[in-house]
Amino acid sequence: MRLEVRIARRYAKALADVLPDEKLGKVNEEIKTLISLLDDKAIRYFKSPVVSLEKKKGLMEQILEKVGVSEELKKVLLLMAQKDRLGIVREFASEFEKFADLRLGIIKAEIVSAVEMDEETLSKIKEKIEDLFGKKAEITVKLDPSLIGGFIVKVADKVLDASIKTQLEMLKKTIAD
Repeated sequence: MRLEVRIARRYAKALADVLPDEKLGKVNEEIKTLISLLDDKAIRYFKSPVVSLEKKKGLMEQILEKVGVSEELKKVLLLMAQKDRLGIVREFASEFEKFADLRLGIIKAEIVSAVEMDEETLSKIKEKIEDLFGKKAEITVKLDPSLIGGFIVKVADKVLDASIKTQLEMLKKTIAD
């Protein structure tokens, strides 16, 4: 694991630990809003050794004032600014989301499909995931026409591949052997 991620995880865990469950979702949305405002140029600015800590902290204070975030998030981000860690704010956001999801009982799932899936099918897959993992599922859907047909479901470290492409590859391998 990269050093930046380990450092970001510490800040994220500290913030998650001080927040009650009912504020986790709100703060997570605040972080997502904040991250959406920071482009690559801003991240490079925060990472730059040439830019003074005061300027980095000043910029973050201006952003936080405009966005209007919770006091707890503001304190953590200003501490990160003071320690010259604002360059890892994206990693911080990602790690915080993991802690929040874990505490709130949410599991992320990705469905890759060859064609657009209807709501009923997505709903059934979501239900099945929630039954299997005992958590609320948040699903993202991606299209990949190279699958020919079927779909692939990725949840945590598990993958269910029900695509025609994989079945054809397995058939080809079986015939070749």
